[in-house]
Amino acid sequence: MEILWKTLTWILSLIMASSEFHSDHRLSYSSQEEFLTYLEHYQLTIPIRVDQNGAFLSFTVKNDKHSRRRRSMDPIDPQQAVSKLFFKLSAYGKHFHLNLTLNTDFVSKHFTVEYWGKDGPQWKHDFLDNCHYTGYLQDQRSTTKVALSNCIGLHGVIATEDEEYFIEPLKNTTEDSKHFSYENGHPHVIYKKSTLQQRHLYDHSHCGVSDLIKNGKPWWLNDTSAFPSALPINGTHIHHRQKRSVSTERFVETLVVADKMMVGYHGRKDIEHYILSVMNIVAKLYRDSSLGNVVNIIVARLVVLTEDQPNLEINHHADKSLDSFCKWQKSILSHQSDGNTIPENGIAHHDNAVLITRYDICTYKNKPCGTLGLASVAGMCEPERSCSINEDIGLGSAFTIAHEIGHKKCVESSGVSAKATAVSPTVFLQLREHSVKPGILKKGPSGGGKYCLGERKRYRSCNTDPCPLGARDFREKQCADFDNMPFRGKYYNWKPYTGGGVKPCALNCLAEGYNFYTERAPAVIDGTQCNADSLDICINGECKHVGCDNILGSDAREDRCRVCGGDGSTCDAIEGFFNDSLPRGGYMEVVQIPRGSVHIEVREVAMSKNYIALKSEGDDYYINGAWTIDWPRKFDIAGTAFHYKRPTDEPESLEALGPTSENLIVMVLLQEQNLGIRYKFNVPITRTGSGDSEVGFTWNHQPWSECSSTCAGGVQRQEVVCKRLDDNSIVQNNYCDPDSKPPENQRTCNTEPCPPEWFIGDWLQCSKTCDGGMRTRAVLCIRKIGPSEEETLDYSGCLTHRPVEKESCNNQSCPPQWVSLDWSECTPKCGTGFKHRIVLCKSSDLSKTFPAAQCPEESKPPIRIRCSLGRCPPPRWVMGDWGQCSAQCGLGQQMRTVQCLSYTGQASSDCPETARPQSMQQCESKCDSTPTSNTEECKDVNKVAYCPLVLKFKFCSRAYFRQMCCKTCQGH
Repeated sequence: MEILWKTLTWILSLIMASSEFHSDHRLSYSSQEEFLTYLEHYQLTIPIRVDQNGAFLSFTVKNDKHSRRRRSMDPIDPQQAVSKLFFKLSAYGKHFHLNLTLNTDFVSKHFTVEYWGKDGPQWKHDFLDNCHYTGYLQDQRSTTKVALSNCIGLHGVIATEDEEYFIEPLKNTTEDSKHFSYENGHPHVIYKKSTLQQRHLYDHSHCGVSDLIKNGKPWWLNDTSAFPSALPINGTHIHHRQKRSVSTERFVETLVVADKMMVGYHGRKDIEHYILSVMNIVAKLYRDSSLGNVVNIIVARLVVLTEDQPNLEINHHADKSLDSFCKWQKSILSHQSDGNTIPENGIAHHDNAVLITRYDICTYKNKPCGTLGLASVAGMCEPERSCSINEDIGLGSAFTIAHEIGHKKCVESSGVSAKATAVSPTVFLQLREHSVKPGILKKGPSGGGKYCLGERKRYRSCNTDPCPLGARDFREKQCADFDNMPFRGKYYNWKPYTGGGVKPCALNCLAEGYNFYTERAPAVIDGTQCNADSLDICINGECKHVGCDNILGSDAREDRCRVCGGDGSTCDAIEGFFNDSLPRGGYMEVVQIPRGSVHIEVREVAMSKNYIALKSEGDDYYINGAWTIDWPRKFDIAGTAFHYKRPTDEPESLEALGPTSENLIVMVLLQEQNLGIRYKFNVPITRTGSGDSEVGFTWNHQPWSECSSTCAGGVQRQEVVCKRLDDNSIVQNNYCDPDSKPPENQRTCNTEPCPPEWFIGDWLQCSKTCDGGMRTRAVLCIRKIGPSEEETLDYSGCLTHRPVEKESCNNQSCPPQWVSLDWSECTPKCGTGFKHRIVLCKSSDLSKTFPAAQCPEESKPPIRIRCSLGRCPPPRWVMGDWGQCSAQCGLGQQMRTVQCLSYTGQASSDCPETARPQSMQQCESKCDSTPTSNTEECKDVNKVAYCPLVLKFKFCSRAYFRQMCCKTCQGH
């Protein structure tokens, strides 16, 4: 189910784009009337006010209470403003029953409206009309969302499962808008978002937004970004922030600026209502539960520019206008506010600045084109870049503004403050992170409710029984999964690396047979043990405590005997100090450790050239035997893990948790005088009676823990534990009196700021898919100054090499592509005909021509299309010239050709017969002299037998027939 409000990845699709289009696709208009002419379709409707059950109350839908109040006052008086409203309207064959609740949370309690002339602020006020509402369609709460304002009629958006509808009052240019009500209701325009003219995207160096539906998804849901892992650069870790497992509420205080063209279009009287109506929709977009985070867009300040400002240049050129606006808004930014109080200068702080203009903006030239909005990616991290410019296209501008705010998102930090401030760039959230991950489906709250604050996930232990003997270690399996993946062009067999100096919850693997290890994954699979000697497990890359009862987060403790929940009575503590003076150059016995011993510690008292060794009762050496010194590491001996340590600046030691499965002997290889070796371990015993009745227990503060942070303020704690009185060993808390338990001590530590470090954002989408494009990312120098606060520094503040912000990408050659030449002229010149063109298979740089078979046939452009240059003229009669007169003397006949021809000269039978011209006419030739009357000379030629026919058919006028039939034709 995809509706308008599922906007988890929308801000971030974080692809930088802009557009250009022809004049017949513009979305900025001089009047509502002109705007409506460009809509593909719209309808008129008359909304009415009803009660909860839909019963008619009134035709008056605008806010007629005039309930203005100072924003900083106490909560609204119910008598002054209507907190719940219900409306009904019909359109597109549907009935809409709106359930609305007054929304004042999107405006700061320090909200001000300022009017600026050419010399700066002229006057301001802090009054707010209570006429902005959010809600849903009655009985469709979980699948619909509504954001409407009724300041001067219903302005806003209604989102259903299958469509988004904009509604606004029909303006009457002949009436003053304050006389708004009609006797039978005021007409409103309602139109679908899908009917707006669409614009096309074009990659650019900023984020240009167009109102485009792509691949069946609204543009605010598109997401093509990747999430590269962090890499160290010159020893400095580059931070790639990941989504935290705790959801906190975030606030983004916003400055909204309307330019003088906005004032000219909407008028001083309505400009405030219109801007806040748009921002009401923006705030509703970000408050939706499907985001997975609670983000509050707060309008802290509205600045209305009635004249041009000296240091602010706004025109069609979006890039230059954005740059100018960013500098101007920073110059009026309050640096004295902490976001919770008004500073002395009375100017409210803002984290984000939004300019709304009536200019038809364009990202690369000072002429109108198709750009809707422009913002710097990750700009909220820096005050001078936390800004955007947005073209006013009506209520649809809300989506442009919301999208641009998303592109200005900043990084997310552990312990991030719920307040966005100028020195806290860790304000926003990973809006681009996918809502679905492998194996986990994250759903928004059912019923359309708010997203819960606090922990996103809970974990609990499962399958706590020990694995069978010989079962493969889970961490070992994770390393082995990389055996079939090349590493630097080669294949290795990987085993877990168990040495020190690495993160316990990172998957560090050792190449078997080679002397190197590497981190194959930043985090092991949840549930993997942090290390072999602990029950603690890794969750989300962090080591979490597991009690000795194998329950995550349990307080169950092992006693000194390694009995879970025991009182320490099943073993005895053995301690000793070996300092015998012995000759150098051989192995000497220090102490025997019985089978079943636990908490074994053997340690030199001072640094020396001697070496601790360990062997079995059968003289088989496990560590440092046969005059061979082992490297310090972990040894699996006698059913437990022994850790042999030999630091460069401390005495060497040997430790094991136990229990041991055999008797062991600790030896020392003497190279110089024995300075002393201390040892202690606990050996199992069998007691009669109850152990806890033989000894007392008391609460005790543990030593201060290590500071939780090395800088920027950490915490040290003194844990309270229950101990035995005889040997001071820790036991389960239930052996001590719970009523006498003292509180845990806590103190701050390491409060100095952390050293500056680079923050590097994710790479944005490559500008090209082949033939070499460019991609960019945000790079910032940041310093942590508090547990949940960071500040952005100049690049010079970070001493290591600055990571690259731009690089080439997709350098592979593009495959051959079809290239079309120009169309020929339409043939024939009128009526239905065809145009032809040549289509070639060319290289991407157009330098080479390939056989057509190398280009995909299914995408080949057409080479012939139908065309028409208008209706052809009808066929007509065409006459030839008249022939000679048939009579050489006197009356005769003339003939001519008469044909029906089309406009192409072809014979046709479609000419009207009634209009056919004559093909024969009578003629008369002048006689030179009177013919001779000698009848003997005038006779018919004997050979001719057709003379009667000549006379019958009147051919005597022709010279030939008159000569051949002279006698017959005589007198005729």
